[in-house]
Amino acid sequence: MIRVNPSSINDLLTLKEVGAPVTLTSHPGNASLYKLTLWSCCIPEHFWDVTCCVADANNWPMYRLQNGQAELLVSEELYQRIRRGTNSNRRFITAYQKTNCGERLGRSHVKVCETLFPGAISSCSRLLLSEVEKLKEVFGYLAETRCQTVFARFITTEGIAIPIRESGLRSHELVDSFVRVLRELEHLLFSDEPITTQGGACYDGVMVPLSTMLVQYWQTGRVDRYDISGPDMIHYATRPEHQENLSEMLRHLHRWNPELIPSTLVTRMFPGTVARVGYIPGHISESVMNRKVQSLRINGQASSDHKRRMWEIAKEDECHWPMQIKANQDHYFSQHDLVAQGGRIVVDDFWKEIPLDTMRDTLTRANALLRLK
Repeated sequence: MIRVNPSSINDLLTLKEVGAPVTLTSHPGNASLYKLTLWSCCIPEHFWDVTCCVADANNWPMYRLQNGQAELLVSEELYQRIRRGTNSNRRFITAYQKTNCGERLGRSHVKVCETLFPGAISSCSRLLLSEVEKLKEVFGYLAETRCQTVFARFITTEGIAIPIRESGLRSHELVDSFVRVLRELEHLLFSDEPITTQGGACYDGVMVPLSTMLVQYWQTGRVDRYDISGPDMIHYATRPEHQENLSEMLRHLHRWNPELIPSTLVTRMFPGTVARVGYIPGHISESVMNRKVQSLRINGQASSDHKRRMWEIAKEDECHWPMQIKANQDHYFSQHDLVAQGGRIVVDDFWKEIPLDTMRDTLTRANALLRLK
């Protein structure tokens, strides 16, 4: 089979089947429709575990979004402490915080995702730990040569990320401390068993994405990879400065160990947030999405009477199942809603063949045909 410029959901699934790394790296919190859609199609997720409760506004980690409401999951006291205490040098990590019920905050969101999409959900820490011995070699070398840029932060026992200089750790202690944090993060997101957290050194900068790339290279032998971006990554990851910093770090590591580190890695990145195309069977979303597909297939060839009937029926579609949201403001449909609705989401085959690069334009065209704004 030959795929030219693969970019649809089906293309990505084909690449995944032949061993290419295909992945989302979202944040643990409330998952909006595009993530639910992609997970339902078996696109793999690796949650980025070191997520800030305040900065991660799009995912509302301190809240449960359900039924159009935002329910605060942490105590008011903790909420205020986090809001007042967060700054560029002090960040409260979602995975470590506790809800009113004593459950870990990240776990309260991830557990629902795992239940709904058990084959799709993983995390960056879990992925890195799957190649922990090679990872320790790499970070051991970086502790000697790039200590300050790679290990910029330290996570305290309370789950607060602070500058590494405040930790008192020495360079020879960094790798073991870092691996302990990875194991701790994996436990916090994927286990309900109690744990006494110790914290430790945390990686930062370009080694965050590069670590994932290297692990998946070791596992697949492929230098090509396919990343699906949320609202932020596609903007900073495509900047020339970021790409040059990644390339410089790769060159640094390749010179050290060319057998372990490839000279080149090639990433193709797609806009994942456009994939708001799933629906829930028996829910109003089913008729909304069916109307969009029908309008595109007819493509203006329906009679005037049929069009007018469709316009009238569809006039509230964007209120019921919006094509776009303001993720940091709207109380959007989340995994918590999905589980309450029976847990099943469907994606019409029509959307699986549409390139992600053109999916937003296709949805916009459907809305125009239905006279929706």
